[in-house]
Amino acid sequence: MALNANYVVRETTANLTRNITLTVASILTVFVSLAIVGTVVLVRQGAANMTAEFKGGVEFIVYVDPGITPAQLNQVRKAVDDNPGVKHATYLGQKKTYADFKRLFKDQPAMVENVRPQDLPTSFRVEPKDASVETVQSLIRYYQGQDHVYEVRGAIEVLREVTSTTNKLNMALTVFAAFLLVASTLLILNTIRTAMFARRREIEVMKLVGATNWFIRVPFLLEGLVQGLLGGALAVGFIFVARRFIDGLIRTSDRVALLRSFTISSGDVVLACLWVGISALLLSVASSLLATRRFLDV
Repeated sequence: MALNANYVVRETTANLTRNITLTVASILTVFVSLAIVGTVVLVRQGAANMTAEFKGGVEFIVYVDPGITPAQLNQVRKAVDDNPGVKHATYLGQKKTYADFKRLFKDQPAMVENVRPQDLPTSFRVEPKDASVETVQSLIRYYQGQDHVYEVRGAIEVLREVTSTTNKLNMALTVFAAFLLVASTLLILNTIRTAMFARRREIEVMKLVGATNWFIRVPFLLEGLVQGLLGGALAVGFIFVARRFIDGLIRTSDRVALLRSFTISSGDVVLACLWVGISALLLSVASSLLATRRFLDV
């Protein structure tokens, strides 16, 4: 029995409108699920951009002994410059070190008055080639054992905390989205099952007159596809709203000043939309095929 376009459109529309409450519930569940999927992608990309920018600026500081001689300073400089793991190193002399000290302790004038430039250790500000936690930590341990080095400080714990926090946030959102995607699949499946049960007599008659299983399935498959794609379209719209909301929150709130480098580019938005579109297609097709295969014999 050949498929007719008018028949397919008519039957699909009838299936969607027969139980409008269940259809709307399916679309909204798909929308919420895929909106979270899109948000996960945005957060993951924004966190990756922030971490990349943070890592790109990671430096550790090698403080040398305050009373170091020029020969000893050259020895430390050679140890820094000749290290294959060091990308760039800048020496901060007494004037620069004292200027930074006064800036950092500007609210404590008594301390500034009692400290002379020669009392402060000069330093090398070092940028490693590889900004991973393990590499930076290894370099810090190396320079801590060098002669004429007063102290070595780095942002290891901050980097580890930023990475850990973003990973935990992404994991939590991913798990939540996975649960909702399963719920969406079951809801679409149940919607199609209900539609097939409501038309069980018609299906029996169609089988008796020679209709194939695929002829019967197509309107129900399209019903699930429409529900999934409508929910996906709403989720795509939500992605743009979420991007504007996150950007506005980051840019205007003083409480999240540390997250200024959390940026979401247009490419990240396109990637999130692609994820949502693919997820909507796979979700609707998989649930529709499962439903029509399982509940066709009514």
